[in-house]
Amino acid sequence: MVEILLVPSVRRGNGSGHLVRCFSLAAALGPKAAVYLADEPGPGSWSADELRLAYPRETASTRIIGAIRSDARFRLVVLDRRRTNQDELERWIGIGAVAAIDEGGPARGSAHYLVDILPRIAGATRGRGVDAANLASLGFLALPVARREPPTRAGRVLVSFGGEDPAGLADAFLSAALSSGLVTPQAVSVVSGALSGAAAEYEGVTALGPVQNLKEKLRSYDLVVTQFGLTAFEAAWAGCAVLLLNPSDEHERLGRAVGFASLGVGRPNPRRLSAAFSDIGGLAAASAAAAPPERLDLAAKLAELRPHHAGECPVCGRRLGEAIYRSERKTYLRCPDCGLVRMTHFFPRDNPYAERAYFFDEYKAQYGRTYIDDIPSIRTACSKRLAVIESMLPAGHEGQGVLDVGCAYGAFVAEAQARGWNAVGSDLAPDAVEYVKSTWKIPAFVGDFAAPAADGLYPRNLACLSMWYVIEHFDELGRVLRRVASLLRPGGVFAFSTPSGEGISAKRDARRFYERSPDDHYTVWSPSTAPGILKRFGFDVQRIVVTGHHPERFPGVPAEADSLRYGAAMTVSRLLGLGDTFECYAVYRGRVEERVARRSAERT
Repeated sequence: MVEILLVPSVRRGNGSGHLVRCFSLAAALGPKAAVYLADEPGPGSWSADELRLAYPRETASTRIIGAIRSDARFRLVVLDRRRTNQDELERWIGIGAVAAIDEGGPARGSAHYLVDILPRIAGATRGRGVDAANLASLGFLALPVARREPPTRAGRVLVSFGGEDPAGLADAFLSAALSSGLVTPQAVSVVSGALSGAAAEYEGVTALGPVQNLKEKLRSYDLVVTQFGLTAFEAAWAGCAVLLLNPSDEHERLGRAVGFASLGVGRPNPRRLSAAFSDIGGLAAASAAAAPPERLDLAAKLAELRPHHAGECPVCGRRLGEAIYRSERKTYLRCPDCGLVRMTHFFPRDNPYAERAYFFDEYKAQYGRTYIDDIPSIRTACSKRLAVIESMLPAGHEGQGVLDVGCAYGAFVAEAQARGWNAVGSDLAPDAVEYVKSTWKIPAFVGDFAAPAADGLYPRNLACLSMWYVIEHFDELGRVLRRVASLLRPGGVFAFSTPSGEGISAKRDARRFYERSPDDHYTVWSPSTAPGILKRFGFDVQRIVVTGHHPERFPGVPAEADSLRYGAAMTVSRLLGLGDTFECYAVYRGRVEERVARRSAERT
């Protein structure tokens, strides 16, 4: 079964590097990978038949997909297309999590995963979203094995401008170099790519057709003349002197940014040409400095990626999001429609909340005492929460049902029972559930609230359902919120607490905030977005209480609580709602269709 679909650029003028890289990746990944070459690619692109003629060996040994079935799904869709627009990206996201290589188009801001191999100029992308990639290294190039000692003269010169050379750079260089007498025709070899037209003939110059595995032959040459791209870095790694002639200003900026010597854009600058040939040793030293620092395995890295929670927005169904943070292991996307921040994770890990250590050793390391030791202070906070909930139930709460999802060792259900509620708890941790039943004598059970088949497990017609620092752990948020709605009676209260994406920690250093956010916090909520999100599921937010105020996290504020700056920062934090956590209290009004049906029944 194909798990990874490789999608190269086949547009005329984009060169052949993307295509060749996808063939190479497919060979390394084996049967789990296929290359997409559209049967009907549209105007301006190479057809699959033309590419089969140009690359007979590669297409014969690679699984090729020419059309995508409507039910096709892939673990990973790898775009190696140079530039991808938002409409194209949305199409690919519909069939799998998208990883983009060296993406320079608007899709850069929305792809689930970005791999930058070639260096790029920060901020050059016009698309929205964060510019940094999840992974960035020249080492992911398919670097040659064969290497040489640095040259001191240009005894042998290779001219290679890719599989297409639409700007005619090979002819431009040869005309300038040969007419100046800087190099003899007999010293020069020219590679014509599989997709290029016939180059002008120069007497004495060796004309090579498409060269299989060209990178392993680079070490035979002292000087390689090419444009900014794969061949330049392969030649630098092989130990050659590298000289660029670029097709665009963007290529020129990128080449100079990493230290390659360049002859300019389109046509060689005579002064630069003369200087380069007069100091091949210096040219080789500059090329070595621009070479990749190490060899890495891109195919192995792609094979490792196991995207989790990479689908559409769980609240509104929007496929595209705006990336606000990326690291090697995760990406955070903000939905442009509902504002929810959701996290996609790429490496599997265990669930810590089913283990006893989470509530004891780990809890103590963070708070200085175990969860059970902390229950008296937690119950004090729960009493305040219950007072808010009870104020929202005009018919009273005594004897009414409350379910605490993620009840842990029972601080909330114990306080609720003491106040006259009919309390029930559920949790993933068997040890915690047993403690609630044996210590507090309160019904509790082990259950995963997000499990698809769990509908019949939980009590219904509840006056309240609570989740204290739990909701962020659900990757299937839409299913969870629909289940909450199904368990509450009309007018019932949904109460939860969660970290805030609008607190001082996020505002002061968003990158550090998302980096430190636990890898199982699949969503990041904010006081400003919670009402709109919950409204979609029939909830009317009645009250938001911002908590977790930390004045010492304000710039320049000391940790001493008795200082004037600390007190002033606390006041600002409370007034502006800059606490790092918040509590949300919402009443279930019913979905629109449910409310219409109720009103109709009441009238009759």
